[in-house]
Parts: sequence; C-alpha cells; structure tokens
Amino acid sequence: IFTNYISVKDFGLYALSIFYGVFGAGIINLGLSSVFERNFFEFYPNKRKEVMFSILVFVLLNYIILSFLTFYFSEKISNTIFQQIELKDLLSISLTFQTFKSFNQYFLTYLKNYENAKNYSYLSILESVLSNGIALILVVYASMGVYGFILGQSVGVLVVFSITFVYLFFPFYNRFDVASLKSQLSLSLPLTPRIFFGVINTQFDRYMLGLLGTIGGVGIYDIGQKLANTTFTFMTAVQNVFSPQVYKRFFSDDLNMRKSIGVYLTPFFYLSVFICMVVGVFSHEILFLLTPVEFHEAAPIVSILCLLYGFYFFGKQPQLLFAKKTALISLLSLIAVGLNIGLNMPLIHYYGTTGAACATTIAGVISTAISFYYGQKYAPIKYEKKVYFILLYFVFSILTTLYMMNIDIDYKLLLFFKLVVLIIYLIIGWISEIFNFNMIKQIVRLKSLN
Repeated sequence: IFTNYISVKDFGLYALSIFYGVFGAGIINLGLSSVFERNFFEFYPNKRKEVMFSILVFVLLNYIILSFLTFYFSEKISNTIFQQIELKDLLSISLTFQTFKSFNQYFLTYLKNYENAKNYSYLSILESVLSNGIALILVVYASMGVYGFILGQSVGVLVVFSITFVYLFFPFYNRFDVASLKSQLSLSLPLTPRIFFGVINTQFDRYMLGLLGTIGGVGIYDIGQKLANTTFTFMTAVQNVFSPQVYKRFFSDDLNMRKSIGVYLTPFFYLSVFICMVVGVFSHEILFLLTPVEFHEAAPIVSILCLLYGFYFFGKQPQLLFAKKTALISLLSLIAVGLNIGLNMPLIHYYGTTGAACATTIAGVISTAISFYYGQKYAPIKYEKKVYFILLYFVFSILTTLYMMNIDIDYKLLLFFKLVVLIIYLIIGWISEIFNFNMIKQIVRLKSLN
C-alpha cells in the first residue's frame, strides 16, 4: 500500500534515516538487551522484573541525551554524514521509532522466556496494528508522505511501550537497582563495539548506495530488503519458540539434554529455510502482485538476500553469548564489517543495487561461517547431517533461479522450475521425516507467537 503513496526516492530517504535510528538505538542500549536475555534464567523469578526496570530507566536516560543531541545537530549530521539535507527532519523521529521499538523487545523477551505465548502475541499484534495503522492514516489520508510513514510507526511503538510499561510495573514498587545494572553492564559493555559494528554491517549497503548511487537506488534496495526481511522476521518468530528451550538445555546439568539441541532444532531449520525458499524463488511474482512497476527491479535483490537469511539461522544460536565470549563477539563483528565494506564499495560501483545485495550476502555468509566455527568450539551444537544437505539444496535452488532470471528464459519454463524445486523440497522433508505431523503441531504453536 505504501509504495503507491511514497516515491522510490522517499523510500531511499526513509532507509537512510532508519540507518541512523538503528545505530542510535544500538548505542543507547549498550548491548543490555542481549545480556538480559542471556542472564534471564540465572535470575531468581522475583529479581527478573526488577533488573528489567533498572535497565529500562537507564536506557531511557540515554535516549533523552542522544535525542537532544540529534535534534540540535540534525542539519550537520544530514549534510556531513549522509550528504542529504532532506534527512534533517527525519533523524529525530527515526531515532524515537527505533529506540522504543528496541525497548519493547525487553518486554517481548520477558514474555518469551516465560513462554507466555498469549500475551506475547497480544503485544506483537498491538504494536504491528498501531504502527502500521497510524502510519497508513498519516500517509494516505493526511498526505504526510515519508514523514508520516515514520511518525505513525513511532507513535505506535511509543503507545505500546507506555501501555506495557504500566501493565508490567504498576503500582511501581520496583526500584532502580544500581548494583544489578552494574552487573549487567559488566557483561554488556564488551558487546557495545559489536552493536556499533553490527549496525554498520547491516546498514552500510544503504549508506554506500546513497553516496555512490542515487537515493532512488536506495529506495529500490530498501523495498527488496524489506520483502526479503519478512523471512528473517518469520525466522525470529520461530526463534521465539526454540530460544527458551535452547537456553534451558544449555544450562541443564543433564549431558543428554545438552546433546539434544541439534535434533531439537532440525524442524525449525527446515521450516525457516522453506520460508526463505518461497520468498527467494518467487520474488518476481510477489513484487508483481504487491508493488508498482518501478519497484519490480528489486526481484534479484530479494532472492540474493533470502539466501543470506537462510544462513542466518545458525547465527541465531546463542552459543558464544552462553559461553560469555562477548569480547570475541565484538571482534567477529569487526571482521564482518571489514568484509562488508571491502566488498560493497567495488560491487556497488560496478553493479549498483544488485552488487550491494551480493556484497552483503557474501560478507554475511563468510562471517556467519566464522561465528559458527567459534560457536561450535566453545558451546557446540551437534546438528544432524540432514541439516547440511537441506542447506545445500536451498543454495542450489536460489542460485539456479537467479541464473534463469538473468538469461531471460521463457517465463512458463521458469515458473515450472520454481514449482518443481519447491515440491522437491517438501518431498525431502517428508522422506527425511522432518516434515510430519510433529512439525504441523510446531507450526500451530508458532502461530500463537507470530
């Protein structure tokens, strides 16, 4: 809907402002969200809410400081860093949007780790409905364009934060515990470089496109990334099911429980890759149905990024965080940034938006492989061999689809190929006893968290 009211160029401005918002929110949180999730099961139940309250008060103070600086220096930031003066009115509101969205993640983590699917679902749906609903009103009916798009989402997440904060903490008996906050910061501060480098790693492609290409190119890339990101969002919903169990098994004294993590994760991996395959293989058809013609050239971007998100399943496992290797996590993030920058600059120069997607994917796959190596070294997960076979088939399917799209093969033949590779994937799952009635039960459970 929004692509019919917001131009490609304005989507580019939106993407660049979100880059700043994500970066600011990451600095404000100082890695505390990851540490809170990691330490959740080490707290006594009556201590968990108190720790979360102390963290939220601290990060709110950080937000106020950075928000003031952003407002005061908005024009300078727009000109100096982004070389786009039009961004000056979007930076503060983007920071607010991304910051309060990150604050809501603390509440979602709290509910997820208690396996409170009902309230988790209510909170997620409320945030989505309010954010998109208010943005829709401001864009379609108030004709506020890209500013209304960001403002509506900001108001939505802010309302949800206020409601949930009161719901969880009223009548506000919790106190700000400096000692608890210090203990969390001692583990989270080494993660701060990872936040810094992680934001650059995930957003650098847009930034380089803005400098080396055109704002319209950033808009095309952002739409492609948004569509591909639906697979990552789905994978995150899947993670909300398996993550508490993975942590519980890691912390278990029973060796057999710890060894069972790999077998437990196989159905979730299969389901995650299936979604990545559907969106990646049928990217052209999805864009044709959902967006105006000027956005259709984002199809290869969607397919390439879906390939990356399939690999990201392994990066969602908390092996290094469980092993308390926070300094190593930051070092690996620095390596990932170096790879991303080193590949993006030449590939964007020669191949534009497609080059940005290729660079991001290659750098992401390499850095995920390195993280996987160290994760298996310090907190190993014994994956089943069928997982690696499924991954190879997924890579083959996406790359072959991209090749056939590039040579302009007859569309009927291409569509037939896409359907065949998808059917074969389902057959592989059934033969290997992954796709069965147990998986259907998991999907039913997932719906309550998605």
